[in-house]
Amino acid sequence: MKNNYKYSKDVGIFYLDDGGSAKSSERRNRRRRKQVYQVMKYPIGIGMVLVFLLRGKSMRDSMSKERRRTNHPSNLDYHYHSNVIQNRYPDDVGISRGQPPKNGYTVSSNGKYRWATESILPPVGDQNTWAMKFLQGGKFRYRQGDFKVAYGKNKQEWEYAAEGENDRPPKVDYTQHLYSYPDILPDPPRGGAYPVMETLGDLLRKWPQNDLDAPPTPFAERLQHFDFNDPEQMEIAKRYRDLEFPFKLTNVPELLAAKEKWTDEYLSFHFDRNRKKLRHDANEKHSKELVEKYGHVPPSDGHCQESPDSFFAFFTAKNWNVHTMGEVPTKDTDFTFAKWAKHARYADSVSLEATEPHYYWQSGASPKERQLPQEEWTMISLDLPSFSDPSPNFISFNPAESKGIQCRFGERGVTAATHYDGGRNMVGMITGAKRYILAPPMECPKLGIVTEKRHPTFRHSLLNFDHINVLNDEIESKTMPQSERQWLEVARDSLAIDTVLKSGEILYIPSHWFHYIISLQKSAQCNVRSGRDHRGSPEWGSSEDVLKCVGDNE
Repeated sequence: MKNNYKYSKDVGIFYLDDGGSAKSSERRNRRRRKQVYQVMKYPIGIGMVLVFLLRGKSMRDSMSKERRRTNHPSNLDYHYHSNVIQNRYPDDVGISRGQPPKNGYTVSSNGKYRWATESILPPVGDQNTWAMKFLQGGKFRYRQGDFKVAYGKNKQEWEYAAEGENDRPPKVDYTQHLYSYPDILPDPPRGGAYPVMETLGDLLRKWPQNDLDAPPTPFAERLQHFDFNDPEQMEIAKRYRDLEFPFKLTNVPELLAAKEKWTDEYLSFHFDRNRKKLRHDANEKHSKELVEKYGHVPPSDGHCQESPDSFFAFFTAKNWNVHTMGEVPTKDTDFTFAKWAKHARYADSVSLEATEPHYYWQSGASPKERQLPQEEWTMISLDLPSFSDPSPNFISFNPAESKGIQCRFGERGVTAATHYDGGRNMVGMITGAKRYILAPPMECPKLGIVTEKRHPTFRHSLLNFDHINVLNDEIESKTMPQSERQWLEVARDSLAIDTVLKSGEILYIPSHWFHYIISLQKSAQCNVRSGRDHRGSPEWGSSEDVLKCVGDNE
């Protein structure tokens, strides 16, 4: 076997090259450096990641503090307990009467009305050019501070006022109000005879949107009402449901049972106990007492939204470009449910004016929840078994296509903008009452619906129907933007029907029917959908009418 000797200039000797037993000092140093690198690369990498994360957290904390400072009530564009909207836009921010404030609205000359500006209300006619005007500008940075108000532990003015007020019931308790009801019609009338419609203008002339303390007495119901506990009436109700006609169910046992359970304490226990700060601050003994009282049920999620007045315009935040469209019309807040409920009680006690800030609590249960063992269900699913039942029943008759349960907690005056849902919708009222204004699919072209899918208000109309009555005011109507005035003139001739949905009742809203909702008092409502119906009815239209209205974006 031949030995391979090599001469090393570094050390001046011959050595046997045996694969590494007599390497030069240079090569030995390289090997040591490589070994050191192999040992140290992981700790160094981990250290760099930690530095990056800590720096990022510091920056996020700094930005969060800045958002809280910016969003503190004293720094917002509106101030609480002002008598008119105009007072929320002081001269020092460059906003005056008739001029567009930061949130994309103009204000009437008397300060009572927010007019919808061009960025959120399309012109009558082609919407594509209009939408592109506000969607242009390339990518924009989504900042949480543009969409949320953080109050923290700072008290708002209404909280000081509420401390001096004892909780009082609303001036009109709509759960006890006087109503008249139509006779039951076993065979649904056809040819447009049911439901009996009237123009939106006439409907709001008889009972203006914000006249919550002066309703018609009795209020004449025109929808069919069926007793949930009467099998014969439920058979009739099924005929109406199959024809895609709206109707109501009364005396629904699980809603009446939930009404007794859903106290503010009960709901706060479920919504608020999962919040980190509350867990740390809560009295341990009191918490144990509540767990013993209400059981070991997984906590529920929910959040609160705020509007500078009673009108709530919903939108998709990721599509809202504040640079081209202005400040958003509603924002999320850091209210707990307990704080929301306190304001809702205050609103009833003082008959809160429509021009004051209003709050809306939203929650629900995921459709995946019904697939879990019942011990993992939240209180919404547990308390509304027909809504969460994985098997078909009259209320949730196509659970395979359900999108879960959606719950909305409204306070006096809260008004949800007109929109439609594709799914067949059963809306159950647990507490309080709301006024629903329904319009059939064929009326879509008259309601100012945003038809551009990329626009953040797609599928909604940002028309405040309260302004229909302002059209007759020669002075105030002149300050109204042209696009809003034109749309209201069209909308007031559209066909509609209204109903008051009270505790213990369910309203069936067929597929693609439009609804505009006014909370008449502190209330809790949940709904479940059972998939789309594309047939509709020859009398009132179908998904095809909505598809023609919104183009290919539906």
